[in-house]
Amino acid sequence: MLIILTLFIIYFSYFKYKGFISEQFRLNKNRILYGLKNKVKPNLIIFGNKYIDSNSLIYELNKNLGLNENKSDLYVISNILKNKKLIKTFTITKKSNNFLEIKIKEKNIIGLIKIKNKDYLVDEFNNLIDIKITPDLFHLPIFIGKNSNKNANAILKLIKESNINLNYISFSLINDRRWNINLNNGVKILLPENKVLSTLKLLKKINLEYDILNGNFVEIDLRINGKYFLKPKIN
Repeated sequence: MLIILTLFIIYFSYFKYKGFISEQFRLNKNRILYGLKNKVKPNLIIFGNKYIDSNSLIYELNKNLGLNENKSDLYVISNILKNKKLIKTFTITKKSNNFLEIKIKEKNIIGLIKIKNKDYLVDEFNNLIDIKITPDLFHLPIFIGKNSNKNANAILKLIKESNINLNYISFSLINDRRWNINLNNGVKILLPENKVLSTLKLLKKINLEYDILNGNFVEIDLRINGKYFLKPKIN
């Protein structure tokens, strides 16, 4: 009697939940057979970048998404972005099931340098960043000379502190001791080894009076404290 009652309950339970059981079986079968094939790659949008090419980065991200079934999209994207030397921080926001927004904050780049025929970027902490130099970077000043990158931020800070407007194109560190500043108009400024800030302030004062930075000179020698010597152009 107990066996008959049990079979009776199972029989009616089957018909009551028949649809639910069939649906779950179908879903699980699809997950196993087609889940990975039908996984949709998220649409990506990148902003906040200044030097990184967003199209190239999106292409690289899409190429790597879905290669490893055990790693999520967020993990793959984060891992790639962490290895980009130009990226300081980033955030990934999921806007919908198939839309990801990536906000990038790049490192503060202050210049370019060539070492042993290889080009590098110089960041605000004087670190070298090995990256392909594109036309977007050509406006940055070039640092020339041994260890010039290690002192790059210092000379830029002194120029900013002096409040002098210099249209510079490059900086040359001479014998690891002092700087020459090369302007876009061809004028070369020779700075002393010491008292650089006071010298730049002197140059600003002289330029306000005589406009020597735009004058008919090729060289302004400030290596002797408190004095300046001008080398005229030879026409």
